[in-house]
Amino acid sequence: MSIFVYGHRGAAYEAPENTIPSFKLAKKLGVYGVEMDLHTSKDNELIVMHDETLDRTTNGKGLIHLHTLEEIKKLDAGFKKGTKWKGTRVPTLREVFENLGKIHYYLEIKQSSRVYPGIESKIMDLVNEFKLENNVQIISFDFDSLKNIRDIDSKIKTGLLYTGKTAWFLDIAKELKVNFMQPSFNLTYEDDIKIAKKNKLGVEAWTIDTIEDVKRAIKLHIDSITSNNPRMVLHTLKKNAK
Repeated sequence: MSIFVYGHRGAAYEAPENTIPSFKLAKKLGVYGVEMDLHTSKDNELIVMHDETLDRTTNGKGLIHLHTLEEIKKLDAGFKKGTKWKGTRVPTLREVFENLGKIHYYLEIKQSSRVYPGIESKIMDLVNEFKLENNVQIISFDFDSLKNIRDIDSKIKTGLLYTGKTAWFLDIAKELKVNFMQPSFNLTYEDDIKIAKKNKLGVEAWTIDTIEDVKRAIKLHIDSITSNNPRMVLHTLKKNAK
């Protein structure tokens, strides 16, 4: 059985998370896909960043949706990772697609249209523009986001992110018509895998950053691994395949 490897925010262990250099490094390492987080700016551009605020990963401050793209583009998203990365900019989703092309993508919607009006439609419009329908999976903790995506597109792959027992979220997953359960790996056990598979749902776990967890994921027959350290994961999978 092969396990697909996704770079969490790119190759965040080695490069500034959720930036073009991070995604490019993950692709160079040979990942199946990359995971990223989406918000919208004040002028409705799709911004790739994990937090809803600028503070942690840039030299800016405040909520993303209160800043225009022009303001966000002036920020440094790399210097906190080291001088090597100084001057790295916050990317838009369009820029990620332009730079990475036909790799696979986990696109995590951090907040639904209740917070970011029309974000689901904006994402799907861009996915369709770049003809990436077969390369994209929309994921979220936000039930409304997943419902909105499914209402827009009945065929796009979706995944429900959650922390806890799979059984607790099974009915919700069915109602939202998702394709994959995406649990926190440290709370995932054999019975979680069995109940998902019994209901014809894949299991894609996050975030797996140690050799021991990779080996446990192999034993559990996880479908995909999302990791901040894809270099280590790929090496471990290759070594254990022999």
